[in-house]
Amino acid sequence: MPFLRRAARPAPPSAPLPPEDWRPQRFGRGARAVPDPLIEPSWGGVRVIARLARGRTRFVDEEGVDCTEEFATVAEAVSAGAQADELILDGFLTVEPTQATAGVPLVGIEAPSGGRLTTQMLVGNRISRQPEARRNLDPDRPIAFVAVDLLSIDGSILLDVPLLERKRLLGGALETGELVRITPFVRLPIGSFVSTWRGLGFAALAYKAANSRYIPNGRNDDWSIAPMPLK
Repeated sequence: MPFLRRAARPAPPSAPLPPEDWRPQRFGRGARAVPDPLIEPSWGGVRVIARLARGRTRFVDEEGVDCTEEFATVAEAVSAGAQADELILDGFLTVEPTQATAGVPLVGIEAPSGGRLTTQMLVGNRISRQPEARRNLDPDRPIAFVAVDLLSIDGSILLDVPLLERKRLLGGALETGELVRITPFVRLPIGSFVSTWRGLGFAALAYKAANSRYIPNGRNDDWSIAPMPLK
């Protein structure tokens, strides 16, 4: 009797990660052409996922370490500024200019996001490795949370929503203040924003495709870091 070969069953799709296990999405390898990019200053400090639930915000860093107690005052400020009962945010714990760059003033910058977002810029330490960045944050000096993306709001997961729409929702989900900021972004051409951000101490720019999705714990080639242009 001939041996009957059966087609292999397709592997079941991997189960999506539960939100409590999410870590920040990683940038693609090296600078590349990102389609229709939204351009932001590349922040330093400690990158975290901020989770608000039951009136309390928790910070978890890229290594999965809960650092809420380290930055309890900032966590309380995020909770106070939330315009929803539940939020999951991608962002950075970073410092005021007086801590990183003496003599560089805190400047208000108007950036044309969905509703003409006006925000103040913070200058952080431009160190990419998280453990080194952690050592350069002094809890006794001003530290703020800078939100760069909105991943979930009131139980609605937004990972498959295009980035530009997530940015629009982020503007209404979080009230900014001294310790809570939303990163500005611009679209091409960026013109004078380059010289302004360079003058504030930023050494690189983040390019993110306007239509990009978010991949927790994964790498996304639609996001890229590039050196700050000289002109």
